[in-house]
Amino acid sequence: MKKNVFFYLFLIVLITQISCKGTKDITFFQDIKNKEYLQKTFANNMPKYRIKVFDNLYLSVLTQDPEVNARYNRAENSAVGSQMFESGVGQYLYGYQVAADSTVTLPILGKINFVGLTLDEAEKLLKNKAEEYLRQPTVQVKLLNFKVNVLGEVNSPGFVYNYEGSMNIFEAIGNAQDITVYADLKNVIVNREINSITNTYKVDLTTNDVYNSDVFYLQPNDILYIPPTKLIRRNENVGNYSILIGTISMLLALASFFN
Repeated sequence: MKKNVFFYLFLIVLITQISCKGTKDITFFQDIKNKEYLQKTFANNMPKYRIKVFDNLYLSVLTQDPEVNARYNRAENSAVGSQMFESGVGQYLYGYQVAADSTVTLPILGKINFVGLTLDEAEKLLKNKAEEYLRQPTVQVKLLNFKVNVLGEVNSPGFVYNYEGSMNIFEAIGNAQDITVYADLKNVIVNREINSITNTYKVDLTTNDVYNSDVFYLQPNDILYIPPTKLIRRNENVGNYSILIGTISMLLALASFFN
């Protein structure tokens, strides 16, 4: 009889452990406890984004002539000003979209090919072009469609927009209101389109080596997927486990009473 009691107690403990998840499974940078990582440095491999066809750009050309400014700067010529770019719809309607022929058409300046250039290179090109027609122009080129689709085990999945020029994986997760308790941090997926081909990368967010990953810095239109662990299926059956544990406990109590 004692053997049966111990068996049932073991079974209860086992079921309880199966239905629970430790904090270690959802902890970033687990190797930080290793002394060799405390002063370890990682290279900053932030790539420079290159403009692609159908990108949406913010282009600004400013001079001392208000009439010229109104012609080239849509925000200057609008009652709502810069607020017109605060929504995705506004960016689509009022930004300058790169056409299929790789160009953007501006008043007087004509067609300018920005595809393949970094934002700094595009700004220099626009300034050189503007100086052919305007006196001492000040120009700006910014990317309006820098968005990343964050899916899976985060508290607020969906598109995350960035207006700072760069975004890393942890910033994207933070903007998605952090991970859920069911997140599998060791098998995070990033899908990235390069030359019309979708490339898939797997990264482990539990180690500092993620800093050396080619996808630590995200690119516009990347898809970041945080998969669920196997535990999520187990947790769906927590109610059944509770009933089972309750039944076993009652049987043990009855067995002890009659014994």
